[in-house]
Amino acid sequence: MENYYILLVPYLLLLSSVFLLISCAAPRHYDSVSYENSGAYEDGEMVAEAGYSPAPARKGYGVGGSPRAASVMMDKGMGIGGSATGGFNDGYAESGDILGRQMMADYGTGADGDMAEAGASSTSYQARMINYTGSITMQSAEPEVLIDTVAAWTKAKGGSISNRRNGFISLQIPVAEFKNFFNQILKLGRVTSKNISASDITEAYADNAARLKIAESTLARLQHLLAAAKTEKEKIALLKEIQRVSEQIEQRKLEEKELLRQAAFSTINLWVSNIPIAIPYRANIGAFGWFSNLPNKNTLSNKEKPLKLSVPKDFIEIEDSNKMWSTASALNAKFSAFERKNEPKGTTSFWAEAMLEFFKDKYSAELKTEENFSLVRLLNSITAEVHYIALLKKSDEKTLRIAVAYFPDIEAEKKNSEAVLEVLRRVK
Repeated sequence: MENYYILLVPYLLLLSSVFLLISCAAPRHYDSVSYENSGAYEDGEMVAEAGYSPAPARKGYGVGGSPRAASVMMDKGMGIGGSATGGFNDGYAESGDILGRQMMADYGTGADGDMAEAGASSTSYQARMINYTGSITMQSAEPEVLIDTVAAWTKAKGGSISNRRNGFISLQIPVAEFKNFFNQILKLGRVTSKNISASDITEAYADNAARLKIAESTLARLQHLLAAAKTEKEKIALLKEIQRVSEQIEQRKLEEKELLRQAAFSTINLWVSNIPIAIPYRANIGAFGWFSNLPNKNTLSNKEKPLKLSVPKDFIEIEDSNKMWSTASALNAKFSAFERKNEPKGTTSFWAEAMLEFFKDKYSAELKTEENFSLVRLLNSITAEVHYIALLKKSDEKTLRIAVAYFPDIEAEKKNSEAVLEVLRRVK
């Protein structure tokens, strides 16, 4: 009897390794579709209504059944009648690996290599699991008040807020509330863009469930053999396999939890900026021509000279052949400052409003005012680049003191902007 277990262990270890390799290597499929302002999203029609209907379950899906597992088993010859003496590539014979044949029975592989029909016949259709993401960009006379309203609605509907910062909020909304909630937000301000995308995660969930069941069954077999093992060598080998399979099970359970969350909650990202203030001049007035170089400022004109400020946290001062004082971060964010003649003469508030008007056609522009400065934030909706143009209130009638910051994307702004703002607040 002891010799029987010794012979059985190598086959078991090889078989469990194959199942785990299959579960890790097989690709997952996420089918997605995006609908933007072009008309695919008309009057709030859901993406689901535009083509996501229940689809027939694929042959071989029972409760966690795996067609890929069965296919690979048959490719490797694990059907009835394989050669026990030929090793793994020749398969497991009817008189060979008992555990292998038992697992084939569990997962629906018959002698002809087809999946068992019992699992598939348990349901003719399976409901699709769709993850929705909506994005809205709008303008409002009171952006933060609008965002406060949306946040309150979210909590009332059983949702949550995953991220919030100046002019932005990201919401998690129960999927059943997504359509009406999205449309309600559109009524709150002047919409400049909207978008809904949908990802079908049904296949990913089914595949993960099948692999989880395989791993759990393998773990049960290993624990059974461990209880019957006689030698220390057998026990050590089995314990290593049990640890590895247990880790795989934990990973599968975490993935299952995340997929269920994605199917239960939809995401809405909302950006809100100020409605531009009308001012009595046109943006193409010659006196404002120097504005155009500000977002990517890297040279000084004969009316300008360097202005040295404190180096922001996580930035370093860099040399510049154009004699501009400038700094940079590891995320490729940049921060520089300079002085310019105040011609024609105007207050910092005047110049800030002029810049806001000048850039509003090319960027998503908003104006922020603090005690020490007025700041124009520019967002390029195509490249996601962000620019700050700050007019320091320590300027006088003769000189404008200006600081410029560049962030290659929203993530860089999120990580580096506070350090830049702290420097501006401390300017004396």
